[in-house]
Amino acid sequence: MSRNLPGKTRYDRRSYRKPAAAPRGFSLGTAAGGLGWSIFLALLLVLLSSAVVYFTRLDERVLSWVVNFGSFLVLGFASFLTARRTQSHGFFYGAVIGLSYAVLTMVVGTILFPPFAGMVTFAKRLIFSVIAGVCGGILGVNA
Repeated sequence: MSRNLPGKTRYDRRSYRKPAAAPRGFSLGTAAGGLGWSIFLALLLVLLSSAVVYFTRLDERVLSWVVNFGSFLVLGFASFLTARRTQSHGFFYGAVIGLSYAVLTMVVGTILFPPFAGMVTFAKRLIFSVIAGVCGGILGVNA
């Protein structure tokens, strides 16, 4: 029979962290949730930057730079959140989120604006997106 004596705590006094749970395997559902976050944040960024361009005298050519830089931040943040929540497989979650984001945005862009951008543009976006996702995923696990 185990009894807690007065003044004794369940955890070691030196550590206030809860014991770490056993790491789970890679989950496509979790990666899809991270993709959902990245799409949601990207849409917010596009709406905000479009409103700024519409209500100010900024040139519309600024939007392409905002979207490219914003995609890097959005993918990094979404991968960071996903890897931070799972505490494992940050590299793979980031790579899958970046890869699926690049493919999804290229497909949607091709459907909405018919001429395909080209394989070189797609390859650049793919590499850019995967690197952003992997950086965010690795930082999320280690944070």
